[in-house]
Amino acid sequence: MKQLPLNKAHKLLGANLQDYSGWTAPADYGDKLSEYKAVRENVGIIDLSSRGKLKLSGKDHLKFLQGMLSNDVIKLEEGQGVYATILTVKGRMISDMKVYKDKDSVLLDLEPGLNQKVLELLTKFRLSYKANIDDLSETTGLISIQGPQARKLLEMLFEEGIPQMEELNFIQKEFMDSDLMIACVNRTGEKGFDLYIENNALPNLWEDLLKKGQELNIKTVGYDALDILRIEAGLPIYNIDMDENNIPIEAGLWNALDFEKGCYVGQEVVARIKWRGHVNWHLMGFECDGELVPKIGDEIFDGERKIGRITSSTFSAEFNKPLCLGYIRREFNDPGTKVSIKLADNSEIRAEVAELPFYKGSFKFQENTANS
Repeated sequence: MKQLPLNKAHKLLGANLQDYSGWTAPADYGDKLSEYKAVRENVGIIDLSSRGKLKLSGKDHLKFLQGMLSNDVIKLEEGQGVYATILTVKGRMISDMKVYKDKDSVLLDLEPGLNQKVLELLTKFRLSYKANIDDLSETTGLISIQGPQARKLLEMLFEEGIPQMEELNFIQKEFMDSDLMIACVNRTGEKGFDLYIENNALPNLWEDLLKKGQELNIKTVGYDALDILRIEAGLPIYNIDMDENNIPIEAGLWNALDFEKGCYVGQEVVARIKWRGHVNWHLMGFECDGELVPKIGDEIFDGERKIGRITSSTFSAEFNKPLCLGYIRREFNDPGTKVSIKLADNSEIRAEVAELPFYKGSFKFQENTANS
């Protein structure tokens, strides 16, 4: 099991450490609901150093990626990012990712454990392209700042302030003689920033954020609270809510697709669906009656007919009811449609199809608005 660079710091804070995709990471720090509340009302910091990070550089790295990814990376300016997927020839998802374009390189941010899979695939198809691929997953840390006071915390860290940024745009700063990348990222429905820095500088950054954030009632946030937050925000995760069986359109990932950029692996299938057809399954939200929380894999029914399955679930502190993400047949995906969910003990609970996201917090104002 791999340990996070901040493993000792998490233990000192009383973290309950568990296995997440081969990494030992904090499930909580003793009270996941107070951690949740900190992000919804003030600010929290989350150690996401387990995420995969691949850096591409070299003469042809953009041209190479343009033919591999589902979104347009050529049009990106320095300091801009985009959400994308990498697909099979049949249009199924191998991975999703955030793509950040720097001056002479591109950083791919991936779900934990996907870096090796994507690295092997890119290496296989690189062929004659002059492109270097470096795996930074175990040498570069990542701290995410989430909450309405996220920008204020960053401004306390940097007296000169930081510029306004739209989603997935980023800047480069320096922290204690180390390069620090700050990207504007929605992981919870609140204002948020991801901070990438080399591992040897990570403990100092973590401690500085905690120290300066005391007056903002900052809390360290574990993965259990993060899961509640991201489900409320309607954010699917690869290997949980989508995998190689899914086409991006089924998961509602329209922002990961560009229909004008030209050819890339899987493009024909995705384009055909958009212009000539439809998908049979849609990822939707489900608001459940009562207090019983469905489990991953529980089946969705219309009467006796099976019409879907649950992929993520939680009891929402915001709405005081169970909320789920799951796939449902397209003829039943209208918001407000009544369905039932069969639990493991064969009992059933009533639920209603809902649009995603369930929750729209401070991130809905975007970083390009005044007074953010």
